[in-house]
Amino acid sequence: MGELILCREPIAANPFFLEDASLNIYSLEELSYYISNNVYLLNADFISVDLCRWIGRELGAKALEEQLMTSMQELAPLHVFVGQILTYNGYLTNQEIRTLLQTIVSFENKSPVECKKMRADRLMEKDKLVDAIFEYESLIDGGELAAGSTEFEGDVWHNLGSAYARLFFFGEASLCFEEAYKRNHKQQSMRLMLAALRCNKDDKRFSELVERYFIPADVVESIKEEVTTLSAKESVRSFDGQVDRMVLSGEPNHACEEEIDQIIEGWKVQYNHLCSM
Repeated sequence: MGELILCREPIAANPFFLEDASLNIYSLEELSYYISNNVYLLNADFISVDLCRWIGRELGAKALEEQLMTSMQELAPLHVFVGQILTYNGYLTNQEIRTLLQTIVSFENKSPVECKKMRADRLMEKDKLVDAIFEYESLIDGGELAAGSTEFEGDVWHNLGSAYARLFFFGEASLCFEEAYKRNHKQQSMRLMLAALRCNKDDKRFSELVERYFIPADVVESIKEEVTTLSAKESVRSFDGQVDRMVLSGEPNHACEEEIDQIIEGWKVQYNHLCSM
């Protein structure tokens, strides 16, 4: 079900196009909604003369246009510009506005590369995995990361691997975790590198990496046990049991079939949500 936004301010006859989101905005309330739900996607490019003029011309908010233009001329930071928009229409509460502006301040003074990683991490948190993958890969492929094997670069690779693993691309995930381990030397990256291969049932590659990185036998066994435990979760065992009962009975069991179909359909819905952009 969609969400209704009550607009108290005028609706624009001609929308403002937000390029980063490929989205048309028709009101200040819609603009506030976009900001509140995509705060980590905002950057200095959000401050523009076109946006200021659209607010004044299409929405008739001349006072706000003047405030924003003054902020631009004074080279005010992003959180000041955004704060003026949010406080003008009252779509958000004062506490919500303060929280959003604090979030903007938190990444405002960071480097463009750090901001980009923060945005990608936020997309991961919101289950927008495909968008997160594009962000991480653009960081890696764009030559924006520092030269050499840095911990920060390793963490980017690690998070990219996590995104692939959540989409069940375990082969790709393992490659990412290996690249992460080469750079950040973190045990978590090493363990997930092997766990992804275990999930992918790639025993040959698993053994190769154990030898290459001199991973102790007790660590290898603990990783195997963790994967086995996760594979035997209650929901998985229950599903396997239903399938086994239906197969062993040798006779049609419509109730069981319907229950299995519902479980599979639920998994499909969850996976499609993770793949959405």
